[in-house]
Amino acid sequence: MGLAGASAVLWWRGRVSWRFVLADAAVVAWLGANLLGCALTTGVGARDALVETLGAAYLACLYATVRITATPLLLDRFGEWFGRSAAVAAAVGLAGSTASWLGLSARLATVAGTPIPYLGQAPRAQAFTAGPQMLASILLLAIPLFIGSRLDRGWRRRDTALIVLLVLGLASTFSKTAVCAVPALCVMWASGPPAGEGVRRRRTRVWVAAATSLIVALLFFVSSHVMVVRRATVPWMSAAQLVAGQPLASFTWAGEPWVVIPTTYYFNNGASVRAVEQFWPMGVGPSGQPAFTATLQRNQRFPRSISITEPHSTYLGAVAELGAAGLVALALILIAGGTMTRRLLEASGGFRWEAAAYAGAGTAFLIEALSTDLLNCRHYWWLLAVMAARLSSRQPTHASPRSLTGRGGL
Repeated sequence: MGLAGASAVLWWRGRVSWRFVLADAAVVAWLGANLLGCALTTGVGARDALVETLGAAYLACLYATVRITATPLLLDRFGEWFGRSAAVAAAVGLAGSTASWLGLSARLATVAGTPIPYLGQAPRAQAFTAGPQMLASILLLAIPLFIGSRLDRGWRRRDTALIVLLVLGLASTFSKTAVCAVPALCVMWASGPPAGEGVRRRRTRVWVAAATSLIVALLFFVSSHVMVVRRATVPWMSAAQLVAGQPLASFTWAGEPWVVIPTTYYFNNGASVRAVEQFWPMGVGPSGQPAFTATLQRNQRFPRSISITEPHSTYLGAVAELGAAGLVALALILIAGGTMTRRLLEASGGFRWEAAAYAGAGTAFLIEALSTDLLNCRHYWWLLAVMAARLSSRQPTHASPRSLTGRGGL
């Protein structure tokens, strides 16, 4: 709210320089898709659609606020400041996990008996975020941004300590999101300054990064949708919303029966596919998938044991709820992010590692989005606005000053 007030003052006083980039159109398209979906939603789902659309409007305003207030000086330090802020969140989450291990009730982490796939039970750090996955996503973004910012300015001994804190915080969430840090850092390494190396070695870096990203994406997708567990653990894992339905296969190993069983992600993404099939091209409306899934449950086409029925994929969720308009808006967001990253890498000057960090963060987003609905995550809209502001500040302009400043600039 403080930034919103500052941006309003800057805009009113004519101190804003706004050069159009594709991300601006993508944000408008996303808001427009939600407004259209809300206008077409009637009946019991209208209230949920309105709330979701107001959330989209908030995110669009957040984007505009950051675009307006992001001066070159603030942009230069963004990665470092974001990393420090995330480190505070990591420390708070670790403190919450420690308290849970000691038997103390804390909002900062889940209880010590929280089931962890393949690992047993442990508290999951969440700090003051909505949950462990959200904290993991924030820390995942902070790691490449902080590293890129400090490499451009010179690495210090205390920077290593902060990265260790970020990594420990990420690990303490026990979130599958953590594995996305590997391709993020690989892509960042491949996109960084050449440092006088030959073309062959440079290509090797690119191929290693590409192969790592593909392997992690495949493992991330498969492990999100099916699990291999002991048959005896299926009941309590179903109660914990980890698996559902009937096993896809079974086998015996070390004298114990094991099963390959779908996860809740499998069924929620399947519901998104059915929504696309039945309601294309309009979609089920903003925040409409839970109501659609409830219909599937009543018709015994979706496990009744699953109570969390929101979209579990950025790609499928946007199309299921917003239809063709959501598909176009999502495509524009992804294209804008990729285009801005490429252009910043080409014109990064003394901030090549910063641009490489954007490439790494974008790779992590693409993989994380396979099994997570990320378009309500404020930190990614903030990053999109920072990238747009950075690119805009480096664009030459041939327009008149009047067209770029003041209230008429938008």
